[in-house]
Amino acid sequence: MPDSEDATSPAADLPHLLDATLAAARKAGELAAARFCTEVRCQRKSDGSPVTEVDLAVDALLRERLMAALPEAGWLSEESTQGHGWLRHERVWVVDPLDGTGGFLRRDPHWCIAIALIEQGRAVLGVIHAPALERTWWAHARGGALINDTTARVSARTTLQGARIIGPKRLLDASAWETPWPPLEVRRYPSLALRLAYVASGDADGMIALGGKNYWDVAAGDIIVREAGGVAGDMQGRSLRYDHASARVGGVIAAPEGLFGEMAALAKGWRGCCQHGKHGIHGKHGQQGQQGNHGKRGRRQ
Repeated sequence: MPDSEDATSPAADLPHLLDATLAAARKAGELAAARFCTEVRCQRKSDGSPVTEVDLAVDALLRERLMAALPEAGWLSEESTQGHGWLRHERVWVVDPLDGTGGFLRRDPHWCIAIALIEQGRAVLGVIHAPALERTWWAHARGGALINDTTARVSARTTLQGARIIGPKRLLDASAWETPWPPLEVRRYPSLALRLAYVASGDADGMIALGGKNYWDVAAGDIIVREAGGVAGDMQGRSLRYDHASARVGGVIAAPEGLFGEMAALAKGWRGCCQHGKHGIHGKHGQQGQQGNHGKRGRRQ
């Protein structure tokens, strides 16, 4: 089970910053929604992943508004971060302006705007706004989690067999695991942030994403799941931290406390990790952030 949160009180400005973040996310959502299901200009990055004019416009809007709300913060975004300057800041905005760009282009409504605030390496505020679904999840440290102004809670399920798990098809491939997973109802969605959000609101019993994942895909959902009464961690079952230059974590698992331990134990038996050096490089706090062609920039897992 991941380490518990430290005993320090959350920053007094988090409620105010959450209001500012929600306002920015909704404004950005209006911009993105206006272009959904229309023809948009798209190009490929050097790694082959798509970026559209909508990604860039939303990123610019969010940077202007979020940095105005907290000017002293660092900035880490999928579309506009260069170098490791964000590591010098105690607090960092971590943003995916359009998580699920591929789905957006396919006119799949499962895309979102994901925003997190990191403080001393931990996510303390998160907003996931899905305009096409008309759903917004948000939370801040010790403030609880909400979805559309209603309390969000993870499911009460304690039995993994038959659970609704968002994850790769290989969960049901016994040859991919040292110990096969029990029969599951496996679901898939293009946005990693939304997969975490669905666990937070009980729409799914758990989720697992294999291999290295980017901070901007994970951080907002991490704090929302935890504030909804769930547990989020890496493939080794450790708490997620966001203070390594790779800006990646070694896989993600999120679930109610009653399922997390069993899921983490099974995840350690993923045979794929043997091909990539047990999930990748180690951060300064032991957090692993795999480099490689997994996650948003490669095959969805």
